[in-house]
Amino acid sequence: MSISVGSNNAAALSYAGNAYGTGAAASQSASATADNTDTTSAPSAATSVTLSDEAKAYLAQTAAATDRPLPLATVTANARAWFDQQYASLGISSAMLDGQVAVDLSGQPRATLSAVANNAQGQFTKEETTAAAKTLQARFDSAIAPHVVIARHTGDYASLYAAASDYLDQAGAEATPAWQNQKQAVLEGLATAKASFGKAPVTGNADDPVRSLLDRTSVQAPAAAGSGTDALATNARAMLDAQASSARDNGTELVFNSARKVGQQVDFTAFDNRSLAIVALNGDASFSAEEASAAKVELGQRTRSGLLNAFNPNTGGGAKASTAALLQQYSTMSAEEKQVLGFTDDFANKVMQNYRAMSSIQNSLGSNTGMAAYL
Repeated sequence: MSISVGSNNAAALSYAGNAYGTGAAASQSASATADNTDTTSAPSAATSVTLSDEAKAYLAQTAAATDRPLPLATVTANARAWFDQQYASLGISSAMLDGQVAVDLSGQPRATLSAVANNAQGQFTKEETTAAAKTLQARFDSAIAPHVVIARHTGDYASLYAAASDYLDQAGAEATPAWQNQKQAVLEGLATAKASFGKAPVTGNADDPVRSLLDRTSVQAPAAAGSGTDALATNARAMLDAQASSARDNGTELVFNSARKVGQQVDFTAFDNRSLAIVALNGDASFSAEEASAAKVELGQRTRSGLLNAFNPNTGGGAKASTAALLQQYSTMSAEEKQVLGFTDDFANKVMQNYRAMSSIQNSLGSNTGMAAYL
């Protein structure tokens, strides 16, 4: 059966929707109206649709209109209405709470987020522009992060910048002045990366989103005070990985032996003593033998420095004061530190006994001196 569709475009769209949306029902209905014979159990004949050139042009025009970016005024109005609806349904009055995005922007297209981030037509609050900018940044980071990993292991940072350029090219209506600045910075970074294989370009451009991502992922803050063993181990692993990433970005490698003259030496400055001990113990095998050994050396050096300060004769107070300082240092050690350094409760008990003996002697000498002066 062949149907020719001419100038009735609305009918053509309706028929196309039925033919492709509810094919079985349409076929059965056509069979029922052809004659009174029950053919529901028999296979239905295929139906072909022949569209006129006018109908084809109309469908093509409609499809193009669907894909065409909306005018900025429409995007802005829709975004404004969406934020207002979110506030009403969530019972909040801001897109940011405690420094975090408080509305779900995951379903918003990049063009909308860009319009909000740039406060198009002055319709958005500072918190809304911040939330949109954070969401745009998170999407960029998520899309480019796999390329960062590859670049750091291969030294091919040019491909990383090329991937970022391709991502920006998908912006569509997002091509704002901010986008143009990012695009230019990425192109400059791409040229630099091609000229210096093996290291990340130092563009010095605040608009370079790739360099920003590299810098943010080469730094890891220490764990919060009072964190558990697992959290400290995880964070220590992340801190070492961040230093290794920084070394690769600089075109070298992270090394753990001070005798090595080539490479970027590990920096344990931001590690507290307990974290160092956890790395040295390596109870969950999260660290290499080099990392564990270097952490143990650093912890030992810190402890020796504390002991030397405790017994420094220039600090005054004599042996009793030094013993008290030693006890104080021992009392502040974590169980992990004591285990790595071999400090046991028996050691602490002996120090305490010495402290008590010296106190007794000093008290006795003090009493005798006082009596002699009285006589």
